[in-house]
Amino acid sequence: MKTLRRYNFKDKDYFITIVTYQRRKILHKDNDLFWNCWNDIKPYAWVIMPDHFHAIINCDNHSISDIIHLFKIKYSRRFRNKFNLGRVWQNRFWDHIIRNQTDLNHHLDYIHYNPVKHGIIKNPFDYDNSSLHKYYEDGYYGDDWGVKEKLSFDSEYGE
Repeated sequence: MKTLRRYNFKDKDYFITIVTYQRRKILHKDNDLFWNCWNDIKPYAWVIMPDHFHAIINCDNHSISDIIHLFKIKYSRRFRNKFNLGRVWQNRFWDHIIRNQTDLNHHLDYIHYNPVKHGIIKNPFDYDNSSLHKYYEDGYYGDDWGVKEKLSFDSEYGE
């Protein structure tokens, strides 16, 4: 397999997508386990779907590869011990460096609309495994966002 080289920029925001092995729908089995496997750097925007998750994290002084590697290892070990299931994650992950405020806004919208996009719910506010409610409380979204009209996204998001 070819070695993938990633750009590592300190103190940058990254959009990431991580997918479960064979798209197994296992990520809602234990939300506390998911959150306990993050070290010092935690996502500040996220959606946890049954078979993948999207997040935005700031790398501080760490490399994105190291952050994701540590998360995946810790989660896999704990998940296998608890649920006696083999492999948890697909190899690799998708990342995108957030370039500016417009880029950040697009990725926040994509994250928060993802459960609607995948047909799990019709109203993005009905989905609890997302940071949407935090952003709504902070005034980023109105209460009709993503409800009145269907949103579409034309960029690549690693799914």
